[in-house]
Order: sequence, then structure tokens, then C-alpha cells
Amino acid sequence: MMIYGALFRCIDPALTIAASMSSRNPFMSPFDKRDIADAKRREFSTSSIDGGSDHLATLNAFNQYRDLKSNLRKGGVGMTMNSFLRDNFLSRMTLQQIDDLRKQFAGLLLDIGFLPRNYRHNDITNNRNFGASQTGMRSGEAGDNSDIHNRNGKIVATNIPGNENSSNLHLVKAVLCAGLYPNILIAPRDIVRSSNQASFVGKKEVGECVFRSLKGDVHLHPCTILFKAKELQSRYCCYHEIVKTSKIYVRDCTVVSEFALLLFGGSLKVFNAYGVAAIDDWLKFRIAAKPATLVKYLRVQMEAMLLQKIIKPDDDVTGSPKGMALIQAISVLLETEDRKECVPVNQIRGDSNVRPGNQRQDGNNNSNSGKMRDDKGRYNDGGRGKDDIRAGRGRGSRGGNRSQGRSG
Repeated sequence: MMIYGALFRCIDPALTIAASMSSRNPFMSPFDKRDIADAKRREFSTSSIDGGSDHLATLNAFNQYRDLKSNLRKGGVGMTMNSFLRDNFLSRMTLQQIDDLRKQFAGLLLDIGFLPRNYRHNDITNNRNFGASQTGMRSGEAGDNSDIHNRNGKIVATNIPGNENSSNLHLVKAVLCAGLYPNILIAPRDIVRSSNQASFVGKKEVGECVFRSLKGDVHLHPCTILFKAKELQSRYCCYHEIVKTSKIYVRDCTVVSEFALLLFGGSLKVFNAYGVAAIDDWLKFRIAAKPATLVKYLRVQMEAMLLQKIIKPDDDVTGSPKGMALIQAISVLLETEDRKECVPVNQIRGDSNVRPGNQRQDGNNNSNSGKMRDDKGRYNDGGRGKDDIRAGRGRGSRGGNRSQGRSG
């Protein structure tokens, strides 16, 4: 995750999320005030873009804590640190531990050349895209980071080296997906609004639904922000921690788009003749030829950029015209997919979005009928399975036995 965060110039949120995964949960939940504490935690995840993300809620809480700390150090007025921590049920010790881990991780990235030499950890403070401030500061006060400002209601990226895209939540969620894959959950269809529905209200809460994963059937833990939600922005969620008690529970999750999985997931195979793309032979999507070709090209270029950075760490691959154009193209693609605007059924084009596959099981297992050929003419099952996506039944999932994702 931190490697991709440095590569795509959103290192600050990547460091914070990676550090939070390596420490305890900063949100406290007293037994006699659990409902109030859960409500306060949900207030840190109010953006329509994050979709109820536990990871981005922690990121927002840490940014506001750091903002307030910087403001108080400069003699600012407003909410005191003790009242901020008490009112939001946050642990000062855990937040400080996250800050210390961030510094350690940033030092490691500097040593291997993935951060510019002029990067300074203390230059980074909260930006205004991660939620409304609860720290008593005015909208224009951004602590040490004076480069972040609001123009026409939009967030302008910071000029701090290595952190220019930290305000792009679509890209941050994709980088998070890259770090946590293959820890992916697949939600049932009846809690996800399709692109041709103007309004949608699920029949039951998300916490009542069963999700599929490489670990089998799992449920969201009641402490997750999405537990009481009525709908999801996408069928796919990435998670970090999984526990087993009376059921198998996921304690944190973030909704990710189909394009984030196609770009940052496992091994990608595209069958243009059949309009199918497969990730590690277990996540399968229906996608038209043109967007599939675009996704495959972007992945090849992205992997080539990463390889060049590994071989020559001193090269500013993302600062070159080609690197900046690649990052911009990926950002626009992710933003377009996440927007999920309602489109009338008669106006939906085949290449307008990516949809989960819907292949039927072939009754004749000894026949090659209905199977797909790869680029060398060999037969492949092309995503034919008992259901749309059989999580945990694939052949090539990367690290499928791990319960936690890659945060480093």
C-alpha cells in the first residue's frame, strides 16, 4: 500500500492507514456508551465518496487530531485537545503511536528511494477533503500545510513532494485496495443500487447480509460503519482484520469499485471476444472490448512504471509527462466509475461500465463448447462457474490464506 501511495503521490493517507493497521484501533468503545461511541465514529465518515469506510474514518480522525495539535502549538483558539478526544472517544496514546509509526514508515520509503529527498514528514497536515473539521479551526486554517486551499468548492492538491494527490479519495481507495488484495468481500446484489435506478432502499441492513470471500461466508462486525447501512455503492469491499467467534466477522471494510479491482487486483485476463475480464480466475466481470483494452493497457503501463522505479529509485517516474498522464488517466477512470450516475435503461451502452459476470454452469464438462480461447488458442473456462463469482473457490488467488492484507 505504501509503495503504491508513494508511486501515485498520495503518501500521507497511505502512511496513516498503514500505521493504523499496525496499531490498535484509536476509537474507544466504553461498555455503557457503546451506541454513542459508534455514532461518533460514523460522523468521521460522512463523505459520499468514501461510502462508509472504516479506514477513511480513522484517517479523518487522525487528520483532525493532528490539525488540532498543530493549531494549538501555534497558539490557536478553539476546542481543546482533551475535549476533542473525550467527545469523540479517541485514544491519545494510540493516535500518538500512529504518528510515530508514520515517521518510521516514511523513513523506510526514503531509504529505498520511493520518496523525494526533500520530503519532510512534519510538512504534512490535514487537508480539507477528509471531512468537516471538528477542531475549532476555520475552513482556511490548515495547520502547517498552507498549500491546500479551496477553489470553487473543490479541493486543490497540495504542492508538498510525494503528496500531491492525497485529496483524491478515489485514488486513495484504489491504493488501499492494492494493499489489501486479496482480502475482498462480495456483497449480495439486493443491497447494491444499479446504474439505472434513480432511487434505492435496501430491504435489509448490510449487517444482516452474508458476504462471500476467500475465507468462505463472512459477516460484517457490528462495530463497522456499514453495519446499519441500507445500500452499498459497489458489490466489492476490501478488509484488513477478520475474526471468528460465533460467526466469521470482518471488523473493518471499505467499498471499492470494479475498476479499482481490475487495475490494482491480482493477475488480469481479458477475453475480448466474450466480453469477460477475470482477476486470479475467481473475480469475473462482464466488460466490453474497448474499456477492457484500456484497463489492460493502463495496467501494463502502471507495472512498467513501478518496475522502473524499483530499478532506478532516483528517477522521478511519476513526475515525467508520461507518468503524470498515466496517473491522471487512472484518476479520471476511477472517478467516473465511482460516480454511479443514474442512466435510463434505453441509454445504457455496453461499454459504459463494468458489471459482475453472470455465466451459467456448463452441463457438459467434457466438451469445449462455450469455453474461451486465450491469446495462444488454448481453451479456458472463461469464467463459467456455478455462480457469478465464487469467492474462495478459484485456482490462482494470491495469498488467499492470509487474514490480513499487505500494508507495506
